[in-house]
Amino acid sequence: MKRQISALTLVVIAATAVMAADSKSAPKDSASVKVDDETKATTLLNASSASEPRAVPIGLPTAYTVVRQDGLPVTYFWDPNATNLHWRQDGSLASTRTLPMSQTAIFEGEVGVGVDSYTRLGQKELKGYAKYQLNTLGKHDFTLGVNGSLGKNTTFSLNAYNDMDPGNVPLQFTHFADRAQFYTGTLTHQYNPDGSKFSVFYRYTDVQQLSNTIKQAPFYWVGDGSIKGYENFVIGKDNYGNNDGVITYMDVRTGEMVTNNYNDMGKNHTHEVKLMWDHKLDPRTALYVRAKASFTDRANVGDNTQNVLESQTREYYDGSGEYTGPVQRRLVQIADGNINDYMVTVRLNKKTDRHDWNFAVFDYLENTDFATSSVQYDHEVKANPLRLRFNGSQFFNYNANAQIANGHENKVGFFVFDTWRIHPYVKVAYGGRLEYFDLGVNYSKDARYAGFYIGGSDKQGTGINQLTHENLRGFNYAVSVLPTINFTKDFGFDGEFNYLTMYRHIQGFYGANAPLSKERPHTLARAGLFYNHPYFNIVTSFTYSFRKGDSGRIAVTNDQGLTETTPYRQSIRTMGWKTDFMLNPVKEFSLNLTFTLQNPKLAMYKFEAFG
Repeated sequence: MKRQISALTLVVIAATAVMAADSKSAPKDSASVKVDDETKATTLLNASSASEPRAVPIGLPTAYTVVRQDGLPVTYFWDPNATNLHWRQDGSLASTRTLPMSQTAIFEGEVGVGVDSYTRLGQKELKGYAKYQLNTLGKHDFTLGVNGSLGKNTTFSLNAYNDMDPGNVPLQFTHFADRAQFYTGTLTHQYNPDGSKFSVFYRYTDVQQLSNTIKQAPFYWVGDGSIKGYENFVIGKDNYGNNDGVITYMDVRTGEMVTNNYNDMGKNHTHEVKLMWDHKLDPRTALYVRAKASFTDRANVGDNTQNVLESQTREYYDGSGEYTGPVQRRLVQIADGNINDYMVTVRLNKKTDRHDWNFAVFDYLENTDFATSSVQYDHEVKANPLRLRFNGSQFFNYNANAQIANGHENKVGFFVFDTWRIHPYVKVAYGGRLEYFDLGVNYSKDARYAGFYIGGSDKQGTGINQLTHENLRGFNYAVSVLPTINFTKDFGFDGEFNYLTMYRHIQGFYGANAPLSKERPHTLARAGLFYNHPYFNIVTSFTYSFRKGDSGRIAVTNDQGLTETTPYRQSIRTMGWKTDFMLNPVKEFSLNLTFTLQNPKLAMYKFEAFG
């Protein structure tokens, strides 16, 4: 890790030294053609001009939604470092825009439509802003912010965001399913009249999330595609989870028995520092340097239903009597750990009459120490259910589904992306990305069983459960081509082709088995037509997606209520047609209609459990 962090530092120091020397001769003619500022908001319809097609999400399966802020991803990867622990669309943002699939593939090496966002930096005039929202379910959130000047060329911005969301299902043991606090501040110094500037960004987040404990409900499958609630249970309103939020589990790292509550086990904290440097080499050439470090204390509670056992008689957990009826079995996974991200991107942008070149080098590093203890419990099948004893115990089957992994991931590489306007009516965007991927992970190959923990006896009783080290190294690459041809000013063809490869992340090693597929190639293509009118526009396209090499883990429960976690492998092929219609006859009114026809198929799906 020291070698990689110092490499990041050397990149920034070297670039800073070179550009600081060059800044003395930087052009100061404010009347010259200005390079578009990186934080400039896009048009309302996600198109660079009114004669081009909108970027429309096509609805095909993706790995996850990549969210970027100021030219860097919000997190290295969503599992276990969830995006919404670090980013909300609050007042600290100056603008957001849709990131097309091609740019997501080239800029970040991931599949799907992404989100690009930019921080609200300071300004010379002192200004404040506030926003407050609520809904009928009791959710409240607000943003308060202020921007101003600290001197002739130095500005600041401060923002506070709070979210208090009880969710649609009232939890009996807490007020909020999602309680988030975000505090953000920036300092910006402009050292040249051409717009060259340097900014320092800091953000602290405090998030308590319990939404993963209230996602289930009992219902009958009617058989015609519809469902109906079980007896008097109201789906989406009645609580069907742990009634007091208390759980007893075995720590998978130490074997220690712990009794705790969901409120404390769902708290996350993050400190993030980011440096942003924009330097104009000439009126059409700019250098953007972004570097950040984030430090996250990660915690999560997942409380999921498994199978419903046949009617039987059980004692209530508190000895208050007996229950006779069907029994709901649940699996609770209690996760905690530390995740540190370090990222640097140096991007050179060059504009000419027909080209918009972007060349960048990047180095992303994540250090992860993450473990998930597990336990099962039973409860009655009704709203606000009470726990039931199983073989005399409230909780059982400790760590039969435990997960543990620690290590690092590092991506180092470069990308090139250009938009070439061959003709006023013909444009081609294209690019390529090459990265070297290095993963080193310590994980347990030992079979999970009731009572499993690191340092304890293995399932056979002949050895000790321990961590094994494994490395995964290789090259990932991506290519993208996006032709746009206008037959008239308002009507034309819009196409896209993307191909990229991705290696497995550390989360692929949480279980006792290494990923069945280490490489995951993905092909995604699109071809269609668009028409723009002053009062409406329409985009219609055919899409194709094929991703193979996906693997993960599933918990399979047999008829006796025993659960076995096993790896699966799958390939997904999807074809679809999507038409998106936007009507805006007046400024104050907008109507968006979407028609989607898809044919997703599992081209391959395999797993084995219980022999």
